[in-house]
Amino acid sequence: MQPLYDLAANLAGPPLVLAATARGRFGGRWRDRLGLTFFPHPVQGRPRLWFHGASAGEIQSAAAVAQAVLKTRPEADIYLSASAPAGLEKAVAFSAREPRVRVLAVPLDFWGAAGRTAARLKPEALIILETELWPNLIRAARAQGAKLILASARLSERSFRRYRLIRPFMAGLLAEFDLIAPIGPKERGFFSALGAPEERLAVLGNPKFDRLLDQAGQPAFKARMSELGVRLWGPAERGPLVVAGSTHPGEEDILAKAALRLQSDRPELRLILAPRHIGRAQGLAEQLKNLGLTVALSEEPGPLFPRVQAVVVETMGQLSAYYGQATVAVVGGSLRPGLKGHNPLEPAALARPVIFGPHMGSFEAEAEGLIAAGGGRTSRPETLADDLASWLDNTTAARAAGQAARNFLAARPPAAPALASAILNHIPGAFPCPG
Repeated sequence: MQPLYDLAANLAGPPLVLAATARGRFGGRWRDRLGLTFFPHPVQGRPRLWFHGASAGEIQSAAAVAQAVLKTRPEADIYLSASAPAGLEKAVAFSAREPRVRVLAVPLDFWGAAGRTAARLKPEALIILETELWPNLIRAARAQGAKLILASARLSERSFRRYRLIRPFMAGLLAEFDLIAPIGPKERGFFSALGAPEERLAVLGNPKFDRLLDQAGQPAFKARMSELGVRLWGPAERGPLVVAGSTHPGEEDILAKAALRLQSDRPELRLILAPRHIGRAQGLAEQLKNLGLTVALSEEPGPLFPRVQAVVVETMGQLSAYYGQATVAVVGGSLRPGLKGHNPLEPAALARPVIFGPHMGSFEAEAEGLIAAGGGRTSRPETLADDLASWLDNTTAARAAGQAARNFLAARPPAAPALASAILNHIPGAFPCPG
């Protein structure tokens, strides 16, 4: 099927890339994208590792694993690539803190771009986070002799069903990897059913969550949260606040109607919506106004509360700080069919009670764990107002649920050190393991 894939990629790839760029979901760093960037020559004794993830969440995972690798092998050269603008932004921010890491945009999987990049970069290992399974990228790295590792590997049931239709192709692609490290037993079963070699499968957890508690405790983050609280409320007494993060079209109407219903008995209640794609912020603000809410964009001069009933976030990278203001957090991407949910442990790290919808396929284990711990709750559009009210009207219960959510996260063993060790063990010549 590889020739068919190449034909389809070369023909359909360019218009798809242009369309994604026009929507703000791709683009930038076109020399990297086209495989035209030159890299420094490899240095003897400084092995070169290339980490790749799609967007901000995957880059967060890659950063955690890269740091664990550098802790053991500080001489390594680390390259970090991303696909989406949000991922590149996160990668650049990480590189600013960790100068041993260099950033590039992932090459296109057509027109030979992946092959040119791999030949110029010459990585000793390509570590792909989650499911960025680009066939030409994988085979180009293998052609350069790189070890291939799929870390924090995950598949939704929907993706698994789709990939199963092309199982022979997927089996061949997965056989290229030296190690596939699923985040849990369920995902291991998916990869096994797709033909991944059993002896190369090892459940090593999800490093995406490793740094959440550390970040929540950092002085700089606490200062940012404090500044945001003043910006939102000014000198006014702070009232109950629902913060909904990573929301998708159709969910904001559900949240706004629930807020309006709650505000009829609780006029002090306020709502913050952080859309998954910030390019929607202006239109979303108008949409909320049409529903009857008074609305401000987050970058308008403050204080914003209690002047308006709702605020729409229009900047990237601030969601955790907004979650830190919440009485109750709602995780978006979960209230409508066809969605798969977003990370419920981000508000949990800040000891906030978490509500999510029934569609949490991408974070099913985390959602179930939060529910079992008493820190999370599944809601539906028709019950959302009542589910929010049960915590908004009982602050003692809300605080206890928030602490339970944080305790659930704190009890999870970190995944990054185990993944770093596995990576190093697969490159024994370059990275002799101690002991």
